[in-house]
Amino acid sequence: MISQEIKQNLTQSSWIRKMFEEGQRLKAIHGADKVYDFSLGNPVIDPPKEYFEALKNYAHNPISGGHSYIPNQGLVEAREKVAEHLGDRYGDIGVSHESVIMTSGAAGALNVALRSILNEDDEVIIFTPFFVEYKFYVNNAKGKAVYVPLAEDFTIDLDKLAEHITGRTKAVILNNPHNPTGQLLTQEDLEAFNSLLREKETEHEAMIHVLYDDPYSQLIYDYDAPNPFKAIDRLFYVSSFSKDLGLAGERLGYLAIDSRMEDAGEYMAAFVFANRTLGFGNASVTVQRMISQLPTLTQEQAGYKERRNAMVEVLTDAGFDFVEPKGGFFIFPKSPLADDTAFCKLAAEKFNILLVPGSGFGREGHFRLSYSVSLEQIENSKEAFKALLQECKAMNQK
Repeated sequence: MISQEIKQNLTQSSWIRKMFEEGQRLKAIHGADKVYDFSLGNPVIDPPKEYFEALKNYAHNPISGGHSYIPNQGLVEAREKVAEHLGDRYGDIGVSHESVIMTSGAAGALNVALRSILNEDDEVIIFTPFFVEYKFYVNNAKGKAVYVPLAEDFTIDLDKLAEHITGRTKAVILNNPHNPTGQLLTQEDLEAFNSLLREKETEHEAMIHVLYDDPYSQLIYDYDAPNPFKAIDRLFYVSSFSKDLGLAGERLGYLAIDSRMEDAGEYMAAFVFANRTLGFGNASVTVQRMISQLPTLTQEQAGYKERRNAMVEVLTDAGFDFVEPKGGFFIFPKSPLADDTAFCKLAAEKFNILLVPGSGFGREGHFRLSYSVSLEQIENSKEAFKALLQECKAMNQK
């Protein structure tokens, strides 16, 4: 029999997957062009042409021993490329190949970081709404998740955060740009957040780490990307190449710290040990080798901005209430029905629109949609969204 913990977690399985599977069922019945699936955040861009050129060249000119075991920290050349990439983006931040570890996606990096620092029942603050897997990652490391609601505009409510920090608080997970809302915290927001943490560290004689989950940092529209290394003192920087390079299926991520951070060497030793013993071993050595050969790890993201603008227009014309996303590829509108689960079921069953209820992200009364879909689907969904909202208004008047 399976463990009681896993059995319980299975009953809370992801709404994202449920709606995606419902979408597949509806497409088989009505045809793909009659179903509007906004449930899953799958990248729509492909890796840059240089990636495929490097892969083709490697296939025709293999390296002897190129598929052997490698250091658990990752290939040196891949870590050097990541350190160079972060230095180009954020300046002199003290990140070198020695303070980067390659992981199995950003998810692997978060699990490595949490396993490295948590003792049993140490508290990890998670802002709601949140990427649903966070709570499971905390459980994996025997920590305790503490939930703090974001403000109405999905920025950090510092007063609420202060109320939830205790002497057991060991970490805060901060996703920016934010999934599921698309909100972006500014440099000033990060600095104010850091100041509060430092005050609370002194008050509780604690050490609070910030796990800065940043897989959407190249998907920022019309705003400057903040520099977390300059704003946050005890920073674990987590990212991947799933979204910006279109490599989601390759599961290549990394965890980086400022090598000048106090106890940086001990942190890195813990990360390497956790990366090995959690069972990941290494991120794909071939993909590490390929990204190390790219001229840049930055890729133009205009396609996502175009989709953001199109989706905002569709929702605005229909009359939905939402905070316009500044980054990523998600929007988190208010549900026109009080029961967001009932709303998403109605959208699927009557209008073939696949959405995810906000309650699945710890924030009832909302729903999430991903605009990482074709422009054609966004445009074709316009009348369906209008009809859906009108149906909800009629239901509310009864």
